Amino acid sequence: MPLTSKHWQLTAITEKVPAFQGIIPAADQPKYEVVFQDDGKLSGAADCNQFGGTYKTSGSDGLAITITTATMAFCPEGSFADLFVHGLARAKSYKVADHLTITLDDDGTMEFVAAAAGASPSANGAASAAASTPAGASASAAASSSVAPSAKPTPMPTAKPTAKPTAKPTAKPTTAASGAASAAPKPSATAGQSAPASSGLTGKTWQLTAITEKVPAFQGAIPADQQSNYTVTFNTDATFGAKADCNTVAGTYTTGASGDLSLTLGPSTIAACPSGSYSDLYLLGLGNAASYAVAGGQLTITVVDGGTLVYK
Repeated sequence: MPLTSKHWQLTAITEKVPAFQGIIPAADQPKYEVVFQDDGKLSGAADCNQFGGTYKTSGSDGLAITITTATMAFCPEGSFADLFVHGLARAKSYKVADHLTITLDDDGTMEFVAAAAGASPSANGAASAAASTPAGASASAAASSSVAPSAKPTPMPTAKPTAKPTAKPTAKPTTAASGAASAAPKPSATAGQSAPASSGLTGKTWQLTAITEKVPAFQGAIPADQQSNYTVTFNTDATFGAKADCNTVAGTYTTGASGDLSLTLGPSTIAACPSGSYSDLYLLGLGNAASYAVAGGQLTITVVDGGTLVYK
């Protein structure tokens, strides 16, 4: 079974640094798809987003993938969109048997099955459009998604991640087109949204110390020298800003009297952070926040699947 001319649908993703494993339900597998074309180009769907890029094979199994365009809609809770796209960008080898296995630079794997003949995955056409759209081209070239906002192809970083993450970014991010992330603008609170009551949540920059998630399954402590790379600050005007390693995200939030917490992620940078980064897992957790508690100088955010983000 060749690598090209198949609609490969993701069934599982495993990474070793940080160590986690995620299984894609059968009904969701068509949402995570990649097609390798004979001319060295590729296109695909990552849940509510589409992407395009190029690839090169070498030797008997070497594989290098560069993601060059991607839409930026924020997908529903539990989405593997960022993990999928950033995983592809870290490919180092592949094997095709009755299915496709792509091995990542940390020896994690992405497992795929070929779509059944005659299947019409919902995003194939849109993925092809995104792949053929050059950086900066009109959004009409990318198919619209059912998730608002309508997405515009955005250049992705061209450099592959380095082997080990750095403790801190060495410089302020620039634009995505130059290979790094640009700072996300701070949103304004929506009409009718009032500042939350004082509860110890605001007025601090919280540093992440541990993550527990169930989808994908992961539990781990953030090394002390990296905790300043994963932060969140809740402002009194119902906006927040967060740092996720080489990326930043801004948005709005609401709280409830019983400790309910809901975050709406807004503008975000989309750089593929170095191997070993917790960026994708962290942003996934923030987007799925359900409640919070502040005690003893520690903030705990509980996510919808029962996992937690713990901060100091």
